[in-house]
Amino acid sequence: MNLEVFMGAKVSFEVQSFKAVKFIGKEVVVGKKNPVPDLWKKILNDGTNDFLQSLPERVSPLGDTIGWMGEYNPQTKEYVYIAGIFVNPNAIVPDGFSYRDIPDCLMGIGWIQGNTPKLEKGAHVKTEKIMRTNGYMPDYSVVGISMEYYSFDKYANIEEDGNNIFTFGYYLPCKKIV
Repeated sequence: MNLEVFMGAKVSFEVQSFKAVKFIGKEVVVGKKNPVPDLWKKILNDGTNDFLQSLPERVSPLGDTIGWMGEYNPQTKEYVYIAGIFVNPNAIVPDGFSYRDIPDCLMGIGWIQGNTPKLEKGAHVKTEKIMRTNGYMPDYSVVGISMEYYSFDKYANIEEDGNNIFTFGYYLPCKKIV
């Protein structure tokens, strides 16, 4: 694991053999407007996240939430963002929820640390940079996505006081540079 400092945030990198999951959550389209902050505010306060966390098929750790990004449209410069959780690949999707299947793949993860919860800004660039430093590059041939990973213990349950450290994960499918 390699540790670097980018723009005031510490970034470490690891590669995982990611096992197939189904991703379930609530979906918005991001373009000229960014509805993502309102989406998170809504699902964290209206019982949606509590419902997702209670699903028996959930495989992400209790309390952890994930932001799935994909289906980028170069013409409109829009992409789909889904706030949700990982469940087992055979899980039934509840009514009113979106889902995407994520296949087995090699996943590069940038673990970004700082004393603010606002760590997602620039996360893609930071993760790609440390990924390349470690001999890997993004590989969207298996699955064209990226994901924001919010751990309950290391992110959501941390009090912002200027001293506490938040840890945020940014996932990109990857392959070894040859």
